[in-house]
Amino acid sequence: MPVLAQTEPQPEVNRQPATVLPIQPDARNALVPMRKTEQIRLQLVNCAGWLDCELARLLLPASATIDQRQLQFDNPTTSTINVLNTAVILDGDITGYQLSEKAIAVAQGNQSFPATQISSLPLTLNRAAMPPDQYVGAVYFTLNSRGRLSFPIDLSVRTGPLLPLVVLFFGIILGRLFKYMEERGEPQAKAKGEVYRLQNDIRRARLDKQEEDSLLGMTNGVQTLVNREQLEAASPVLQAIRDRLEMLIRLEALENEFNQQQSISQDVQDKTASKIHEVRWLTAQGQADQDAKAKQILTELGADFKDFATRGVNEDPAIEVVRGKLKGIVAVANQIDRATELSKAEPSRVNQFQQFFIMLSGVTDQVRAEATFWVVRPLLALILLVGLSSVGMGSLYIERGTTFGARPFADYLGLILWGLSADVASRSLSSLQGRKDP
Repeated sequence: MPVLAQTEPQPEVNRQPATVLPIQPDARNALVPMRKTEQIRLQLVNCAGWLDCELARLLLPASATIDQRQLQFDNPTTSTINVLNTAVILDGDITGYQLSEKAIAVAQGNQSFPATQISSLPLTLNRAAMPPDQYVGAVYFTLNSRGRLSFPIDLSVRTGPLLPLVVLFFGIILGRLFKYMEERGEPQAKAKGEVYRLQNDIRRARLDKQEEDSLLGMTNGVQTLVNREQLEAASPVLQAIRDRLEMLIRLEALENEFNQQQSISQDVQDKTASKIHEVRWLTAQGQADQDAKAKQILTELGADFKDFATRGVNEDPAIEVVRGKLKGIVAVANQIDRATELSKAEPSRVNQFQQFFIMLSGVTDQVRAEATFWVVRPLLALILLVGLSSVGMGSLYIERGTTFGARPFADYLGLILWGLSADVASRSLSSLQGRKDP
């Protein structure tokens, strides 16, 4: 039979109620950023120089030029919260550039948030050290009691407005130059090229010095017409000078060939050569009355050649060509005379006074024409070549690479193309307005 052990009952112990200790909130949850502070979004401008920054203040909102932003926090607890460490980490979304402490940082020093108060910390912004980009990151606070607080920052930084404004002006001016070359500059440049080619032909013809100087003087009159964009009046005058050059060349060849004829006496050769030389001199003068005398002498030469033919001397066919050329020369001789006199005439006092102000304004006809031929047309061709190459580089390399910051190439090129398109659009609107029925 089992034996059961019996124990004496224990005396009842008096139990005291448990003491309730107050629980302090965790510091990491106690510090609360104020509204509009929990996520900072700023649009800043990186300007350099007095003019650039003044334009930025004029064109952009005031928030784009701030150098400091206040971070405000609420500490609803009954204890002070101290900041042990701060860090700002921002990376460029386009270039991957990381901003340093010189660009953006929280003010250093004894940082604490008193109990039951709203406090603020300054966030310093050095816009000059921020390359243009879209920066995304956060500000981190290490608090006492192992608390940590972070909130995001989104910064948009653009370059100053001065350089984009200059590039935009350049694009608009470039568009105007294209318009000028299309409507007026290209025909003027072609006419200028014809004048230079004629002058080169005159120098290569190896004429007498007096004849060469006379023809070159006529081309100066044509240059005056071309500089004043009187292209319709310059074209027949230019052709007349070319006809005179051809006539002088043929007369020289005729004289040389005639002197080689053995069947003609020396006296007749000398007399005929004298007439041909006189015709050359009269033709080179570019005067209507001189052309009439030259035509009369050519008629006499034609009669002499017919007389030579009856004597068995072969007639040179070049004299017929000279006669045909002379008919066209007489028709435009008056225009050549007026153009030559205009280029050589001494200006009056009123004209001199007007020309002085024209020179001050920098829009003289000669300067504009020379600039069109020697500068504008080659410059536009070069710019067009560089522009097309640049678009190809931007499409194939720049846009697909990650080596250039904030796509400045595409931005500036876009401004130039915008300037060009703005000029094209204005011309299109003008043409549409001109097509409306009255």
